[in-house]
Amino acid sequence: MDALAWPLDVLLWPYILHLIVDVFGQYETNREAALSALKWPIIGGVGLILYIETTSRTMGFLLAGAIPKLLARIRIAMFDHVQHHTPHYFNERFAGTLANKINDMTTQVEQIIQQLFWPFVPAIFAAILGAVALWFVNPIFALIWLAWLVVHLTICVFFASKCDRLEAIHGEARSGLIGKIVDSLTNNFAVNLFFRFDYEKNYLNPFQKDEINSNTISKRYVEKMRIVLSCFYFLAIVGIFGSMIHLWVKNQITTGQVVQVFTTMWSLSNILWVVGSTLPFSFQSIGILKQAYTVVMDPSDLGDKSDAQPLKITRGMIEFENVSFQYGEKKLFENKRVKIFGGEKVGLVGYTGAGKSSFINLILRFYPVREGKISIDGQDISMITLESLRRQIALIPQDPLLFHRTLRENIMYGNPDASEQEMKEAARLAHCDSFIDKIPKGYEAKVGERGTKLSGGEKQRIAIARALLANSPILILDEATSSLDSLTESYIQEALDQLMKDRTTLVIAHRLSTLSRMDRILVFNEGRIVEEGKHSDLLAKKGLYAMMWNMQVGGFLPESPRS
Repeated sequence: MDALAWPLDVLLWPYILHLIVDVFGQYETNREAALSALKWPIIGGVGLILYIETTSRTMGFLLAGAIPKLLARIRIAMFDHVQHHTPHYFNERFAGTLANKINDMTTQVEQIIQQLFWPFVPAIFAAILGAVALWFVNPIFALIWLAWLVVHLTICVFFASKCDRLEAIHGEARSGLIGKIVDSLTNNFAVNLFFRFDYEKNYLNPFQKDEINSNTISKRYVEKMRIVLSCFYFLAIVGIFGSMIHLWVKNQITTGQVVQVFTTMWSLSNILWVVGSTLPFSFQSIGILKQAYTVVMDPSDLGDKSDAQPLKITRGMIEFENVSFQYGEKKLFENKRVKIFGGEKVGLVGYTGAGKSSFINLILRFYPVREGKISIDGQDISMITLESLRRQIALIPQDPLLFHRTLRENIMYGNPDASEQEMKEAARLAHCDSFIDKIPKGYEAKVGERGTKLSGGEKQRIAIARALLANSPILILDEATSSLDSLTESYIQEALDQLMKDRTTLVIAHRLSTLSRMDRILVFNEGRIVEEGKHSDLLAKKGLYAMMWNMQVGGFLPESPRS
């Protein structure tokens, strides 16, 4: 009913004024007698005020409760969709740009809803009721009003369609700029380290200019539309008021009807102007919304097949069967065949770019294989649910991934259902308690964005504690102890030895001495496994592994043979 409040306010007040003016004219010589005739117009006016205020406030409260919930559902749905992408998707996009598009979607949906309830839906009712009211006064006014309405809306639609395209361009430019800003802020340490404040500001200049230019073009186009509307508005008002005066002079309408037509047309013309002014912004909102919706249009590359089954691990055997894979233009694996037995501890070694990380990423299903299949305990991982796969593989990365949350939350991320005692035991085994106990807030202390408040070794220990808590049957260590000093590493190695017991374990390490206790070592070179065997056996072969062993500097393998 709120949609009728504004139209009734616009159209009934002129009619009430029409009645009042006619009463004034009729009882000019006997004004006291006019009081009884004014009773019903006054009661109607008071009732109209009460109706409008009641319905408006009621609708306001209903929308205040409904819109935030709708926006929250849209926001979380988009967030969930974006989250279900592979790391490759995020490598190609700025996190700030994605966040801005999610924000744009909710902001513009709210804007469109508000514009729908005011002025568009009320304006439709006002246009219809206005034509009816004017028809009963004189059909000429109704016809003039309808002609004016058609021409006005035609002009608006003609211009607004291009506003949509221009604002979509502006929205993309703005999201790109915000993405660059967030990227710079995220890497503020490097900016401070090299004192590149002016450099960053200058770096943003071309993106800022692009945003300013697209924004200016969009807004100027709106002003062009308003100029055309203003010209037509002037002509229409002159025509309508001229006709009204002409009919009054000919005594074809009363003075009260003049007041009614005048106030009605004035109110309706203001409605038209509001609609005409709002329509470009609505198309701008639609343009921004379309640009933001591109996030939803990106198909998720982490989906499960309709008949996917949960992974059931009995031994933890991993097998590559004729697997072919390439990253972009770079071909890494071609008909690769390798078997890792359940409970086996396997080291992966090779120069940078040899294919070790890709080998791990394929097991985690971060990327799809081009040909062949990867199976765990005979189950093709492309045919199992992703959740069951990831839940049974624990990865300790070289660069620890920490949230700007408390130490407790970061450790518990490995198993949110773990007890307090289990969480603290994992922290103890990873030697986290030695530094957490020294922090004033202890486990409730926040680690900063990406763990910036912690040292490299402390972050690594938190990641190890998280993996310990996950208690997964398959364990992957990607340079898990590279950020630790020798003493701490020796402590944690004990925990890792306990963690690796009875688990299928893959270990990537540039410090080759770390691999000496592995059951088997796979030596990668340009996507191929060129050697495999125990540490001592590979040294005796005097092949690539032996050459890398002899090339170690400070215990670490160089990035390439030329390093």
